[in-house]
Amino acid sequence: MKRVLEKIGCLFLVLFLFLPLVVNANIMCNDGTRSPSCQDCHQGCCSHHGGCAYGGSDSSSSNSNSYSNSNYVYQQPIVQEPLKSSDTSLKSVTVDGEELSLSDTLSYQTQKDNVMISALPNDSKSTVDYNSSTELKVGENIINIKVTAEDGSSKEYQLNITREKILSNNKNIKIMVDGKEIEFSSFQSKTIHLSNNEDKLDLEYELEDPYAQAEVIGNSNLKVGKNKVIVKVTAENGEIQEYTLLVEKEEYKITASDVIVSLLFLSGGGSIIYYGVKKKKSK
Repeated sequence: MKRVLEKIGCLFLVLFLFLPLVVNANIMCNDGTRSPSCQDCHQGCCSHHGGCAYGGSDSSSSNSNSYSNSNYVYQQPIVQEPLKSSDTSLKSVTVDGEELSLSDTLSYQTQKDNVMISALPNDSKSTVDYNSSTELKVGENIINIKVTAEDGSSKEYQLNITREKILSNNKNIKIMVDGKEIEFSSFQSKTIHLSNNEDKLDLEYELEDPYAQAEVIGNSNLKVGKNKVIVKVTAENGEIQEYTLLVEKEEYKITASDVIVSLLFLSGGGSIIYYGVKKKKSK
């Protein structure tokens, strides 16, 4: 009887010592493998196997991310999708290689009729919609730049490009005197002869550019001898060119008709004087 009691005591001792090991052997990693090194599920346990869940025989769990059997509960890892970016900002905007200061409304001036535009988003996952090559009219041109973020949100930026008019520098002119075109060398004419009884040139001109202006200087009360008449042409852009006409006014010349008129005047005048003296004496 004593020996039977000793065997029963030894059996209880074995169960007391090894029962915790049997229970702890039920601890499983989330990938389905056992972790004999962990006595319980704590931080760091099964770190290379997706973590762990407490063991047990409870199979009544309603968690859709886990399942159980009589030995352990397997917890599936929950994977969260990363948040999508909402960045709608611009990293840079350049026009014909010139980078602009960023703002909601951008401005640029040019005299070209066509420019190349480049717009880059701040976030590489965002997209940018715009017309990269644009024909410009004289005046203001509006280009819309739309940035769409990864999450679908969007923002529009406005690029105002002002095309300035190119002002002409055309100073060409056609000058006529007495209906004949005058030729110039280094913007100076050959000598033009003017009779003594004329005080100015019979001058006309035609501008090649309708936006240019011309001013005639010195074509009045021309004196006997050498004179200069200036035609000043101002181009649309403000450039000036002067054309010089060399004019020589002739001295007064006594013609045959002048002599005859003078003789007739003197003859008629003498007859009048003689007749008047004779009449006086007869009285």
